[in-house]
Order: sequence, then C-alpha cells, then structure tokens
Amino acid sequence: MGITTSQPRPTPRSASGLNIDPRLPRLVLGLWVFTILVFVLGISRVAPVAPGESRKLVEWAYLGFLFRHINPYLFTAFGIASAIGLSVLGAAWGIFITGSTLAGRAIATPRITSKNLISIIFCEAVAIYGVIMAIILQTKIEYVPRNADGSYPQSVMTSGYATFACGLTVGLANLACGICVGIVGSACALADAANPALFVKILIIEIFGSALGLFGVIVGIIMSANVDFKGQ
Repeated sequence: MGITTSQPRPTPRSASGLNIDPRLPRLVLGLWVFTILVFVLGISRVAPVAPGESRKLVEWAYLGFLFRHINPYLFTAFGIASAIGLSVLGAAWGIFITGSTLAGRAIATPRITSKNLISIIFCEAVAIYGVIMAIILQTKIEYVPRNADGSYPQSVMTSGYATFACGLTVGLANLACGICVGIVGSACALADAANPALFVKILIIEIFGSALGLFGVIVGIIMSANVDFKGQ
C-alpha cells in the first residue's frame, strides 16, 4: 500500500489574485473593538469624580462633556477628508482589482482590453463623486467666533456634526461602490475573454453596482442642505 500524504489546503484568493488570510478581517475587527474599549475605559479612569461618589465603569457624562468641547470645525475637516479620502480609496481599490485582472488576461486575449476599459471609467467616477461632495462641503464653511464663555453657537455645532456625517456617509458609500465595481469588472473581463456574449449581461450588473455610490452622493447633498454655520 502506498503512503498518502495530505496536501496543504490552498489559501483563498481574491478577485485580483492576491492571497488573503480569512482570519485577517476578524483580527482587524477585534483590534478596532479593543482600541475603542481601551479608549473609553481609559478616559473614564481619569474623569473627575465628586466627593462621596463612586467611580463608574464608564463615565458617560464626562465622555459627553469632552465630545461637546471638541472644535466643530475639526469635525468639518474630518467630514471633508472622509468624503474625498474614502472615495479615492474605493476608486483606487476598484481600479487595482479590475486593472490587474484585465492586464493579466489581455496577454492571452488582447481583444478584451478596449471594451473592458469601461470598468476603469466606472471606478474613476467614484473618485469624482467624492471630489464633488468635498467641494460642496468646502464652500459651506463659514467662520463664526466663539461665545463669551468659550463655547460655539448651536448652529456651528450642528453644522460641524452634519458635515462630518455627510462626508462619512458619502465616503463609505463610495468605498463600497468602488470595491463592488472593481470585483464585478474583474469578473466581466474574465467572462468576456471566455465568451464575448456575456459582456453586456455582466456590464448591466456593473452599472447597478456603480449606482450605489450615486445613492450616497444624493443622500449627502440632502444632508449638506442643513449645514449653516451662521444659522441665518
């Protein structure tokens, strides 16, 4: 009888052909949750406690106090940075996935290059969405001086939070959209190389995927309508 040796299990591959450890997403999520817990508990440990009161595990009142005293223009800057940064990240990720697959497959089937460039254009449109939203938010920034007690008016606080939420919404929507379009575009290139009749069918799927980023932009524009730093 021959001796059989067990073969190592192949590592899963992404649409771009990269080796991905399936434990990596869980590790990243665990580190993120651990960091948040350490931050919240650490802030609670240094929170001042009135005489005679016991220290709570989480000092929500003190956390709210710190949160309210963050400069609202910092939230505005983070919102604009999220809109353009995450959108460009999604576009670059999608172009990387589609472009690497297209370049590799075009060696054996050169005819797929011209048609499948539309997938690259769809990914690039995701970055354009982020640029448009960042410009809209930037034009709404107005300087308003602090009150006599050092706090900011309510309109400034509301506008800062709204800008941050708007930019984060658009950025995350475009990040997911770029990855979606990139993976579908990669599959479209491979399917077109095997059977040209499949190109239009998968292209329709890609069009619906690219609409996801547009939904985020529409919601972002509606949210940005509430941004008014001077409260006029």
